[in-house]
Amino acid sequence: MTEETPSYRRVGVLDIGSNSVRFVIYELFGAAFSPVYNEKVLAGLGRDLSTTGRLSQSGRTEALAALSRFRAIADAQKLDKVLVGATAAMRDAEDAPEFIEQVQKETGLNISPVSGEQEAYLTAQGLVAAMPRASGVAADLGGASLELIRLDNGQVSTGNSYPIGPFRVAGQDLSMTARFDSSAMRKTILNALSANNFPLNGQEPLYLIGGAWRNLAGVHMKRHLYPMKTLQAYELMPGTAQDLARWAYGEGRQDLLSWPGINQRRAETLPYSGLLLDVLLDYLKPTKVVISTTGLREGLVQAGLPNVLKNRDALLDGCRDLARGNLQGVNFAGPLYDFLKPLNPILPQVFEAANEERLRTAAYHLVGIGKGLHPDYRADLVFEDVLYAPLSGLTHKERAYLALILFHSYTSKTRTSNQDAINLLLTQRERNAAQVLGSAIRLAVVASGRSPELLKQLSVRADEKELVISSKAAWSNVLTKRVEHRLRKLGDLLDFDVRVQT
Repeated sequence: MTEETPSYRRVGVLDIGSNSVRFVIYELFGAAFSPVYNEKVLAGLGRDLSTTGRLSQSGRTEALAALSRFRAIADAQKLDKVLVGATAAMRDAEDAPEFIEQVQKETGLNISPVSGEQEAYLTAQGLVAAMPRASGVAADLGGASLELIRLDNGQVSTGNSYPIGPFRVAGQDLSMTARFDSSAMRKTILNALSANNFPLNGQEPLYLIGGAWRNLAGVHMKRHLYPMKTLQAYELMPGTAQDLARWAYGEGRQDLLSWPGINQRRAETLPYSGLLLDVLLDYLKPTKVVISTTGLREGLVQAGLPNVLKNRDALLDGCRDLARGNLQGVNFAGPLYDFLKPLNPILPQVFEAANEERLRTAAYHLVGIGKGLHPDYRADLVFEDVLYAPLSGLTHKERAYLALILFHSYTSKTRTSNQDAINLLLTQRERNAAQVLGSAIRLAVVASGRSPELLKQLSVRADEKELVISSKAAWSNVLTKRVEHRLRKLGDLLDFDVRVQT
């Protein structure tokens, strides 16, 4: 395994949607990027599209003020680049060209609305940036439109845009007091879908993108006491998703309209979003529903990456970024990989071989991120850090597994600070596998004193049912009782005898 140091950049994205105007600053480290500043204004530019065909006047005022502020922040931050994405309201509204001219005159921002096809493609690229193995259908819901995009193992193909966002279909019925005619809305949705048929494969995942669906998933997490508060890659079985959807536009509608922590303008779109999800579940018949917190904004960043970066593993670059500046981890991952490689045949495996190696390599890059933390709390703090880190390409099970490996690289304790999440996401066999690899990492750390150069002088192997650690001749003095103790701990987990060869 080779060690590389990717370049570091900062990019801003202005996302001018039918409901929100958002500014996000991303830090890029190789193929990995994560938001470091995120601000939105629910201007509701497309709120009047269904009745007037024009942008909301109050929305124009709020959006212009937000864009002026965001431009000032971007200039002050001296970003490497600022990308602009404007979607359905800005391409469809009668007065959109006039507003674009006003924005350019008052802020200097040049806005070129993306087409429905471009929006579908960029949205899918954003999903793939966080889920590079995604296969199935991505559904991106904005204020005015829905995009459906087909994905095949991270490759983006067919995409359609439908004018069935909440502002287009529900219109004034979004308000708390208005009538919510679900039958009429359902008919409108089905007519739009049938007018531009999306190719159906059946029996594949459905990925949900957009703030309304993220909020619905967050409500589901709270109602069902889900122990891991990470929306990215949150999964629902189709029946569970349908129950949530029907509750959202049925008996739970009034609860949603006043749900704590959800802005009123966002809350008004949730019942319709539930209805649309209900229709899509019947229409697409997915195997599971997966929430994505990435979309158009991340797609704009991903599309702008040079090909040499697109071909890198964003998970490993993200782990390098998380460990960046930590002297305990500098250049340690490569020697650690080589040191533990002879044990791979006897280490328990949770995932298929290629994915298991990817996750183990990710763990090796994160060794040492506990630098400076109090030793009594280090294991728990590192566990929480990895569990919620902005890392790409992880399901919740994979994220829990990675966090537990790092936890056990610091401690022999069996209970984490979020044991409910571990018990829900990992079987006992999978927990044991994480403990074994964590213990193996701990052996390497103790034996080498976290020195990559010293670790290169050491080796470990499995002879029949015996673990043997040895060193090059000039370094035998480092193999003390403390190293033997750590070797024995690993041997006990694997039911192996141990030997220090000097």
